[in-house]
Amino acid sequence: MKEEYALHKGLEDILEGYWMAYEQRDIDKIKKFLPKDGNILFIGTGKHERYDNIDDYIKGTERDFAQSEKVEVALKNFYAHAAGKVAWTAIDLEAKVTIKGKVYPMFARFTAVLERIDGSWLFRQVHLSFPSADQQEGESFPVQ
Repeated sequence: MKEEYALHKGLEDILEGYWMAYEQRDIDKIKKFLPKDGNILFIGTGKHERYDNIDDYIKGTERDFAQSEKVEVALKNFYAHAAGKVAWTAIDLEAKVTIKGKVYPMFARFTAVLERIDGSWLFRQVHLSFPSADQQEGESFPVQ
């Protein structure tokens, strides 16, 4: 039980550290959460936001920073599980994004697969999504 708690807490700390680096707009810190071999898949909220290498992911992140003044993130409902050197996680994000002086509240879901490499958990696959505003409670599909 202690090992499971430590694993869960360690993975939660990784996600918190990643989002803290994102809030700080610190590309060097963000890169510390990525594997050196560059074998990643990051899928963002935009149709065009699909990155299968670190360079493209960093360019997309730099674009995020260029198009906003500030991003604040609160993490909720953390979930994690692991098998061997692979872990999968999910978390809800309550974000406040400042664009041209206006604050936009956003709710997103963040899921990630991490691999333990040389003693560190590093992102291999990430997906950030917005739940459909058109899908009501109890509905299976966002159609009217």
